Amino acid sequence: LRIHHGPLDQTTITTRPPPEVMARVCAVLDELGIEFKAESEFKYRCVRAKRRRAGGGVNANGVKEPVYGDQQQDAGDEVRFSVELTRIDRLKDTYSIDIRRLKGNLRSYKFLYDTLRE
Repeated sequence: LRIHHGPLDQTTITTRPPPEVMARVCAVLDELGIEFKAESEFKYRCVRAKRRRAGGGVNANGVKEPVYGDQQQDAGDEVRFSVELTRIDRLKDTYSIDIRRLKGNLRSYKFLYDTLRE
């Protein structure tokens, strides 16, 4: 695990075992309909697809439709971000879930960030 750098969000700190945390992260990403692939054991690269015009729930392929916020807080465009579990320096068995925006609208990313944290 890499060491955390930068500001810490108190709501993303955990003392649970890393495999358990990553299993929960995968489950939440699945629930939200976000595509992701493992970049390493503790880092995922994620993509929330752009909002389609019609429908909701399950699309024609039977794949879960991604979650979107209302128009005021989420433009519904594609957002690329990473989710990585890092350890906090000098605190034994304490970790941070780092969620970083790579591409996409800042408001849409903030909606996803807040949704993932919950």
